Amino acid sequence: MIICAGSIFADYISKIDKFPKKPIKVLSSGIDRRLGGSAAVSAFTAKKLGFNSKFIGKFGDDDSSIFLRNEFKKFSINIDKSIIIKNCQSSQSFVIEDTKGERLLAAYNDPKLLKYKKLPTLEFRKKDIYSIDMRWINLATKIAINSKEKNIKCVADLDNFKNSSSISKIIKNASHPIFSEEGLKTYKKNKNFESALFQIFNETKKFVAVTMGSRGVYWVENNSLYHCKVPKVKTVETNCAGDVFHGAFASALSQNNSNSESILFAAATATLKCMKTGGIYSIPKMSIVKKFIKKLKITKIK
Repeated sequence: MIICAGSIFADYISKIDKFPKKPIKVLSSGIDRRLGGSAAVSAFTAKKLGFNSKFIGKFGDDDSSIFLRNEFKKFSINIDKSIIIKNCQSSQSFVIEDTKGERLLAAYNDPKLLKYKKLPTLEFRKKDIYSIDMRWINLATKIAINSKEKNIKCVADLDNFKNSSSISKIIKNASHPIFSEEGLKTYKKNKNFESALFQIFNETKKFVAVTMGSRGVYWVENNSLYHCKVPKVKTVETNCAGDVFHGAFASALSQNNSNSESILFAAATATLKCMKTGGIYSIPKMSIVKKFIKKLKITKIK
């Protein structure tokens, strides 16, 4: 079971031709409501790829909550450990996308969601693997610490966070900390991402990675730096590509694949996602990923 814990959003997508140089009125070619959120999309990715998955997150009790929970029901994804908070809005984001797939995103979280303290009871079974994001930091910290104690794999999506002792605990305890480019800059002030990765590796003595969009994925393990190069493709939608990467990576790890094999699989899945629009409905199936993965290459840099 791939257990994904963290954020869940109702995304409102507005499509425009291109971003203006200054704030002006522009026409939208379409508006769509979709399920979003790093951990939530990771759960859908695992399910779409053929794995059993569970999502743990915080919902409000509004119309958006009904929409989001119905999406999980359609895909038969378990949410029984999730929490519904009364008199509260579910998290929502407003996303503007241009024809190149680039985006501007503004997210809103009801203060009641952020202040809610009670954590669900978890079993931490050996056969499970966790994928966490930083939006429910107390739960992420609990999962990271307990997963290390019980020798359970835990993939940490280190993006969109404020530096804190909790972040350091997660990086120390999660078996597979993976930064976004901005996340790595937030945690380590180095302008050189290679130096930052090696600093973290020297502190933790384990795998650490950073995803860099069209530039692929870099990671350090066994004191060596590796790069997974992704092919150039026609990008249609970049929104949630990183979330897809983490769900696919956790799925590959659950099959006892090596870190390199899991990186290849995850990068291929995320790249394919960028080539289609439609949010969770355009996440590729396993058969398509297996064919596309041959186009990716891993090199040892140092």
